Amino acid sequence: MEARKIIITGGATRMGAAIARKLSGPNKEILIHYNKSKLNAEKLKKELSSKDTKVYLVKGDLSKEADIKKIINFAKSKLKFFDCLVNNASLFENDKLENFSLDSWSKHLRTNLRAPALLTKEFAKNVKGKNNNIINIIDQRVFKLTPYFFSYTLSKTGLYT
Repeated sequence: MEARKIIITGGATRMGAAIARKLSGPNKEILIHYNKSKLNAEKLKKELSSKDTKVYLVKGDLSKEADIKKIINFAKSKLKFFDCLVNNASLFENDKLENFSLDSWSKHLRTNLRAPALLTKEFAKNVKGKNNNIINIIDQRVFKLTPYFFSYTLSKTGLYT
């Protein structure tokens, strides 16, 4: 992938950090979003900066629309335009059909489905050129349904669709 201006949600740990490492290098700018992983984000920034990657960090709770707007505005100010968006961040809390709450349901949908949709909308307004990529990270639960993680599974299934 030839992306140079990259946004990765949930980019400070696990799979998001691995994606950031893979896409990093000279002439790359990566905006790493995190929510609760500030120390991991700062450590990753230091690591990637040593590979001549410009790294920007932004904190935000993707279940809150105001935080999504903050992330988008920060991305515009630092990157100027975008050519890759990786929707990696997600809320992953266990609930079942028998006991899910409306709060859990809503928070999963806001974080795992609405946030990627809003970020995608803004991404489309700020691209340059024709070689742009949006990558939505889903989960094997979309294809191997179980009665567990009900709200999470439905939100990731929506993202897949």
